[in-house]
Amino acid sequence: MTVETTTATSGLAELSARFADLFQRIADTAVERDARREVPHGLVRELGRAGFGALRVPPEYGGSGISMAELTELLLELAAADSNFPQILRAHFLYTESLLHAPDSELRTRWLRRIGAGDLLGGAYTERSTANASHFSTTVTHAGERRIVNGEKYYTTGSLYADWVITAGEGDHGVTHVIVAAGTPGLEIVDDWNGFGQRLTASGTTRFTEVDITETPQLPEDLTPGSYGTSLAQFWHIVALAGIARRLHTDVLAYVRDRKRYFSQGAAVLPRVDPVIQTVIGEIGSARFVAETLARRIGSQIGDLDLAVRAGSATEADFDTVEIDVYRAQVSVIDIVLAAAGRAFDVGGASALDATEGWDRHWRNARTLASHNPTPHRLVSIGDHDLNGTSPYRTWLSGIDLRNR
Repeated sequence: MTVETTTATSGLAELSARFADLFQRIADTAVERDARREVPHGLVRELGRAGFGALRVPPEYGGSGISMAELTELLLELAAADSNFPQILRAHFLYTESLLHAPDSELRTRWLRRIGAGDLLGGAYTERSTANASHFSTTVTHAGERRIVNGEKYYTTGSLYADWVITAGEGDHGVTHVIVAAGTPGLEIVDDWNGFGQRLTASGTTRFTEVDITETPQLPEDLTPGSYGTSLAQFWHIVALAGIARRLHTDVLAYVRDRKRYFSQGAAVLPRVDPVIQTVIGEIGSARFVAETLARRIGSQIGDLDLAVRAGSATEADFDTVEIDVYRAQVSVIDIVLAAAGRAFDVGGASALDATEGWDRHWRNARTLASHNPTPHRLVSIGDHDLNGTSPYRTWLSGIDLRNR
């Protein structure tokens, strides 16, 4: 084993130990929190204070400076505790990575230090009523010496928990990105996300009504996640799905090991030694293995791409390769995790449906994560790339077709 590997492994073990108690508390309260739709403000803030949001920030700015492969392992642990949490922090890490890739500047340094000190970023980008690729109804205008933001966004995942909300609107010279401090007058974040899964991500509405950002510190200009960011954003869903598979496997193992009741047409033995039940457990364990393996593989690839971007050596072919591999992994992970989440109930009959077990949330959460980027569209991109060498559409944005209004 090399010195670098030993150091990295030691550092990861220390970080895992740092978050262990907090992850356990998140896991222990996940079922009840989901049932009550209890928004976990306090736990998210604890993660921030413990340095989770600063894991990728270099030590000189107050962070841990870990690799993407190391981050993958910690994300798997967090997602297994509660898959809402990685998604809550998704925009934060996307913009943190953008800062890491930005040219050195005083602004960049200040923001990395804020993140290193525990500040969390949220995103408010998408609009339901506009073509987000070319137009926003949100505006960033000047009123005398003041700079004002007006508009409404949706799918603003994580903003409810954030210290700073990043948004985009039409300014004096086209679309511009700005940041608003939490608590600024006129900023309203509404927890009206009504999906049946990932209930606690607050992926609902953010409104800006005459929000004055004149004195608000802004991010470096033209700071966007770019092609690297699209791959990272999809990886985030893959690792969340893999975490669901891990927790599902853990849940069914604990359930079956303690179970005494058997099915009348079964082997009339304890469920843990029944070959039929063992088969179901084997299927779920295999799904976990594949999902985690693919998450680690993609995490490693994105880590390599990150190094290439920082070195200025990343090519369009590099971006295409990672993006297409993310699509392949995404399709595979979605299929196996959804299948496993449905299959799990076969280990226990009707008693496995007890609401106190909360197993329904595994399928609901997995289905919700899968629906953000439907696999049929991913399969088209993969097939077109394989057949025709077509570059994947990396700058994906949702919205309506204004031509048909």
